[in-house]
Amino acid sequence: MNHKEYSRPLEFDIEQVRKRNKMKDREEMKKYKDLYNSTMADLNDYKNLYVRQRTEMENYSKYKEKEISNIRKNASSELIKELLPVLDTLDAGIAHDPKLEPVKSQLLKVLQAHGLNVIEAKGNKYDPNIEEAVGVLDQGEDGTILEEVQKGYTLNGDVIRTSKVIVSKR
Repeated sequence: MNHKEYSRPLEFDIEQVRKRNKMKDREEMKKYKDLYNSTMADLNDYKNLYVRQRTEMENYSKYKEKEISNIRKNASSELIKELLPVLDTLDAGIAHDPKLEPVKSQLLKVLQAHGLNVIEAKGNKYDPNIEEAVGVLDQGEDGTILEEVQKGYTLNGDVIRTSKVIVSKR
Protein backbone atom coordinates (compact mmCIF):
# COMPACT_ATOMS: atom_id res chain seq x y z
CA MET A 1 0.00 0.00 0.00
CA ASN A 2 1.20 3.42 -0.61
CA HIS A 3 0.41 6.78 0.89
CA LYS A 4 -2.38 7.58 -1.52
CA GLU A 5 -4.56 4.61 -0.62
CA TYR A 6 -5.04 5.96 2.87
CA SER A 7 -7.63 8.61 3.40
CA ARG A 8 -5.99 10.06 6.43
CA PRO A 9 -2.31 10.45 7.22
CA LEU A 10 -2.77 9.00 10.70
CA GLU A 11 -3.90 5.68 9.25
CA PHE A 12 -0.81 5.65 7.08
CA ASP A 13 1.43 6.27 10.07
CA ILE A 14 -0.27 3.55 12.08
CA GLU A 15 0.15 1.10 9.23
CA GLN A 16 3.83 2.02 8.90
CA VAL A 17 4.39 1.47 12.61
CA ARG A 18 2.66 -1.92 12.37
CA LYS A 19 4.92 -2.91 9.47
CA ARG A 20 8.04 -1.82 11.38
CA ASN A 21 6.89 -3.67 14.47
CA LYS A 22 6.16 -6.76 12.41
CA MET A 23 9.62 -6.55 10.84
CA LYS A 24 11.17 -6.08 14.26
CA ASP A 25 9.27 -9.10 15.56
CA ARG A 26 10.52 -11.19 12.64
CA GLU A 27 14.11 -10.09 13.28
CA GLU A 28 13.77 -10.85 16.98
CA MET A 29 12.16 -14.16 16.19
CA LYS A 30 15.01 -15.02 13.84
CA LYS A 31 17.53 -13.96 16.49
CA TYR A 32 15.86 -16.17 19.13
CA LYS A 33 15.57 -19.03 16.68
CA ASP A 34 19.30 -18.76 15.92
CA LEU A 35 20.04 -18.59 19.63
CA TYR A 36 17.83 -21.64 20.21
CA ASN A 37 19.60 -23.59 17.44
CA SER A 38 23.00 -22.57 18.76
CA THR A 39 22.01 -23.57 22.31
CA MET A 40 20.69 -26.94 21.10
CA ALA A 41 23.94 -27.56 19.21
CA ASP A 42 25.93 -26.73 22.36
CA LEU A 43 23.65 -28.96 24.40
CA ASN A 44 24.24 -31.86 21.98
CA ASP A 45 27.99 -31.25 22.15
CA TYR A 46 27.90 -31.32 25.97
CA LYS A 47 25.69 -34.38 25.90
CA ASN A 48 28.13 -36.21 23.59
CA LEU A 49 31.06 -35.08 25.73
CA TYR A 50 29.29 -36.32 28.86
CA VAL A 51 28.54 -39.71 27.30
CA ARG A 52 32.13 -40.05 26.04
CA GLN A 53 33.63 -39.10 29.41
CA ARG A 54 31.25 -41.36 31.27
CA THR A 55 32.25 -44.26 29.01
CA GLU A 56 35.92 -43.46 29.56
CA MET A 57 35.37 -43.43 33.33
CA GLU A 58 33.54 -46.76 33.19
CA ASN A 59 36.35 -48.27 31.11
CA TYR A 60 38.97 -46.86 33.49
CA SER A 61 37.03 -48.24 36.45
CA LYS A 62 36.85 -51.69 34.83
CA TYR A 63 40.58 -51.53 34.03
CA LYS A 64 41.42 -50.67 37.64
CA GLU A 65 39.13 -53.41 39.00
CA LYS A 66 40.83 -55.93 36.71
CA GLU A 67 44.27 -54.68 37.75
CA ILE A 68 43.37 -54.97 41.45
CA SER A 69 41.93 -58.43 40.83
CA ASN A 70 45.18 -59.51 39.13
CA ILE A 71 47.26 -58.09 41.98
CA ARG A 72 45.13 -59.97 44.53
CA LYS A 73 45.22 -63.12 42.42
CA ASN A 74 48.99 -63.12 42.06
CA ALA A 75 49.96 -61.59 45.41
CA SER A 76 51.00 -64.93 46.75
CA SER A 77 52.71 -66.11 43.57
CA GLU A 78 56.26 -65.38 44.76
CA LEU A 79 55.70 -67.31 47.99
CA ILE A 80 54.16 -70.21 46.07
CA LYS A 81 57.10 -70.24 43.63
CA GLU A 82 59.47 -70.42 46.58
CA LEU A 83 57.51 -73.38 47.97
CA LEU A 84 57.76 -75.43 44.75
CA PRO A 85 61.20 -76.84 45.69
CA VAL A 86 59.66 -77.97 49.00
CA LEU A 87 57.01 -79.88 47.02
CA ASP A 88 59.80 -81.40 44.89
CA THR A 89 61.65 -82.47 48.03
CA LEU A 90 58.47 -84.00 49.42
CA ASP A 91 57.90 -85.84 46.10
CA ALA A 92 61.43 -87.23 46.29
CA GLY A 93 61.00 -88.10 49.97
CA ILE A 94 57.71 -89.92 49.39
CA ALA A 95 59.55 -92.40 47.16
CA HIS A 96 61.58 -93.45 50.22
CA ASP A 97 59.06 -92.78 52.99
CA PRO A 98 55.32 -92.89 52.18
CA LYS A 99 54.57 -91.29 55.57
CA LEU A 100 55.38 -87.93 53.96
CA GLU A 101 52.35 -88.18 51.67
CA PRO A 102 49.90 -86.55 54.15
CA VAL A 103 52.29 -83.62 54.68
CA LYS A 104 52.58 -83.10 50.94
CA SER A 105 48.84 -83.37 50.34
CA GLN A 106 48.16 -80.91 53.18
CA LEU A 107 50.64 -78.41 51.77
CA LEU A 108 49.28 -78.92 48.26
CA LYS A 109 45.71 -78.38 49.51
CA VAL A 110 46.72 -75.03 51.06
CA LEU A 111 48.48 -73.97 47.86
CA GLN A 112 45.53 -75.08 45.72
CA ALA A 113 43.30 -72.82 47.78
CA HIS A 114 45.48 -69.97 46.48
CA GLY A 115 45.14 -71.07 42.84
CA LEU A 116 47.99 -73.58 42.40
CA ASN A 117 47.28 -76.62 40.22
CA VAL A 118 49.49 -79.53 39.25
CA ILE A 119 50.00 -80.11 35.55
CA GLU A 120 49.14 -83.75 34.92
CA ALA A 121 51.54 -84.81 32.20
CA LYS A 122 52.21 -88.56 32.27
CA GLY A 123 50.34 -90.41 29.54
CA ASN A 124 49.10 -87.21 27.88
CA LYS A 125 50.10 -85.76 24.53
CA TYR A 126 53.18 -83.51 24.74
CA ASP A 127 52.33 -79.78 24.86
CA PRO A 128 55.35 -77.46 24.61
CA ASN A 129 53.35 -74.66 26.26
CA ILE A 130 53.15 -76.47 29.59
CA GLU A 131 55.87 -79.13 29.32
CA GLU A 132 59.57 -79.19 28.61
CA ALA A 133 61.03 -82.30 26.98
CA VAL A 134 64.25 -83.28 28.73
CA GLY A 135 64.53 -86.68 27.08
CA VAL A 136 63.25 -88.74 24.18
CA LEU A 137 62.66 -92.50 24.05
CA ASP A 138 61.83 -94.69 21.09
CA GLN A 139 58.82 -96.47 22.53
CA GLY A 140 55.06 -95.97 22.83
CA GLU A 141 52.87 -93.69 20.77
CA ASP A 142 54.61 -90.74 19.11
CA GLY A 143 54.33 -87.49 21.14
CA THR A 144 53.10 -89.19 24.29
CA ILE A 145 54.69 -88.33 27.62
CA LEU A 146 56.27 -91.47 29.01
CA GLU A 147 57.67 -90.14 32.24
CA GLU A 148 57.52 -86.99 34.33
CA VAL A 149 60.90 -85.98 35.74
CA GLN A 150 59.68 -82.87 37.57
CA LYS A 151 56.09 -81.73 38.13
CA GLY A 152 54.84 -78.55 36.53
CA TYR A 153 52.36 -76.13 38.06
CA THR A 154 49.90 -73.46 37.05
CA LEU A 155 48.83 -70.57 39.24
CA ASN A 156 45.38 -69.16 38.47
CA GLY A 157 45.62 -70.59 34.97
CA ASP A 158 49.12 -69.27 34.21
CA VAL A 159 52.05 -71.69 33.97
CA ILE A 160 54.55 -70.87 36.70
CA ARG A 161 56.74 -73.90 36.03
CA THR A 162 56.66 -76.31 33.11
CA SER A 163 56.74 -80.05 33.67
CA LYS A 164 60.07 -81.69 32.77
CA VAL A 165 59.13 -84.79 30.81
CA ILE A 166 60.47 -87.64 28.71
CA VAL A 167 58.57 -87.93 25.44
CA SER A 168 58.08 -90.80 23.03
CA LYS A 169 59.34 -90.19 19.51
CA ARG A 170 59.35 -92.65 16.61
